[in-house]
Amino acid sequence: MKDQKSHKFDKLKSVEVFVDELNSHYQFKVWGSALTSMFVLVKEDSEVIGQFDVGKTFKMKYYSQEPSVPAKDLETEIKYLNKIDEGRFKGHYLTGLQLV
Repeated sequence: MKDQKSHKFDKLKSVEVFVDELNSHYQFKVWGSALTSMFVLVKEDSEVIGQFDVGKTFKMKYYSQEPSVPAKDLETEIKYLNKIDEGRFKGHYLTGLQLV
């Protein structure tokens, strides 16, 4: 069952999270997949980055690239936060996500 669930989310397009402390929704492009590893890029000056701590969990709504797959709310843990200091994504945090 777990493999079947993961398979439906191996082609993710985006993820949306509501952050209670900021009373706001945030949406990010998903890089990678739930089958391997996935992450989002968050601008270093975004107020949401202050709410993302390693180990903290959020209910996030995932949207698939496949139109036939409905969006799904899944509990998600922040696995890592790595600041990017050079290159195309300078000024962003590579924020690892893991379904729990």
